[in-house]
Order: sequence, then structure tokens, then C-alpha cells
Amino acid sequence: MKRVVQRVELFINLCLIGAVLLFVSSVGWFALRSRSAMRTPRSSIEKGTKLILPGRDWSKSPQTLVLVLSEDCKFCKESAPFYRRIVNQGTLIHNTRFLAILPQPPNESREYLAKLDVKIDDLMQAAPASVGAKGTPTLILVNASGVVIQSWEGLLPFNAETEVLAQMK
Repeated sequence: MKRVVQRVELFINLCLIGAVLLFVSSVGWFALRSRSAMRTPRSSIEKGTKLILPGRDWSKSPQTLVLVLSEDCKFCKESAPFYRRIVNQGTLIHNTRFLAILPQPPNESREYLAKLDVKIDDLMQAAPASVGAKGTPTLILVNASGVVIQSWEGLLPFNAETEVLAQMK
């Protein structure tokens, strides 16, 4: 009987060790996935493609940052402090123009941007898909020819915000 109890204890101990190893490995896997998710979010808009918008003259500025936003977008509202910062730094330091594209009518979009205290140079009513964006917010940096330098989708972590500012040279 004593021998059976020892074997049962051994079996239970091995099961506990296996469960702990499984738990630790799953936590490690999750941590690695989270770290890779912290990389700079990229957009589905290809670098080097030409962004064509009716009536848009990209040559007015060496570069333009297109902010594809929507009043209904939670992450757009959460990103407002960053947008204020890049608009201030981009205008003062980098000679960058800012174009906001929203699906709402222009008067609603102006009110929305005013509530966020984001001052942009120009505004256009269009669906995000019209510029290749799969959702909002999307940032698209284009040169004076309208060629995409870089683009970012979604709520940006701090490292991506830093990259956006660095790209606005």
C-alpha cells in the first residue's frame, strides 16, 4: 500500500511540474508576441506608391502628412495629443503641411478637429478607402510629388510616434 501511495504522489508531482512548465512557456510565448506587437505599426499603403487625390497639388510643400480620421474613431480621439504635437513641430521645424481626410461633411469635420484642438492646413471629405486606408486613424507621409514616404495605421505606441516625427525631416 505504501508503494502505491508513493507512486500516486510521484505521478501528482510530475503532473504539477508539467503544468508549471506549460504555464511558464505560455507566459513566455505571450511576452514574445507582445514584444513583436510593440513594433512600429505599418499600414497596408505601400511605400513608394503615388497618392492621387482629385484637385490636390502636393508640390505646395516638400511633404504632407495626411491624417485619415473619423469622428466615430475612438483611437483618433485618444491620439489627439500626439496630432497636436506633430502639427506644431511639423509646421515650425519641418515645413510639413497637414491634410485631414474624414468621411463626415467638412463643417462637421472642422468642428471635430476644433474640439480636438488639432489645427490642420487643409481638409477633405472622403472615405478612408479612397486613399487606400483600411481604417482610422491612418497617417500617410507623402513627398512633394505625392509619393508615399511612409504610412502608419491605428493607435500608435510611443516608439511609432517618435518614428513619425523622425520621418518628417
